[in-house]
Amino acid sequence: MSDETGSANTSVTVPGTGTAIELGDLKASIAAELAAELCGPEDIRKRYGLTKGQWDTMRTNPMFRGMVRDALQTFRGPLAAGQRITKKAEIALEDALPELYLMAKDTSTPVASRIDAIQTLADLAGRSAKAVPNAAPAQQGFTLNIQFGNDQKVTIDGKANDPE
Repeated sequence: MSDETGSANTSVTVPGTGTAIELGDLKASIAAELAAELCGPEDIRKRYGLTKGQWDTMRTNPMFRGMVRDALQTFRGPLAAGQRITKKAEIALEDALPELYLMAKDTSTPVASRIDAIQTLADLAGRSAKAVPNAAPAQQGFTLNIQFGNDQKVTIDGKANDPE
């Protein structure tokens, strides 16, 4: 990575990942975060581990500016309030994942809280399907009730017979 003055290097190591990523791969998520206005641009720059030079290079990139413009239209445009809240919550949730993971792994965290953190991670990963208790098998068939105007009633019982 380059120094704070910024060089031609466009590779970024996102804090906490140890993985180098090209600026181009980060543009959409950064544009969405800027448009959501959950935190300021400087906080976003720091969270993504961008130097001031890299940030300035990306901010002036026409493609990135278009992405921010599109994201702003999405957040301020046709989305209903509920949809905007959902999108913003998803962004905030993604930012909280590292803390949730650390809580789950921290042995000084109370066990109940660790279990809750692990369950939450499982829920987010779609891995928390609960086993359906063994229920009695559903009976096949139907019952049809016909009510006539003169208080006459006809019931047709169409339940399947037991093949015993």
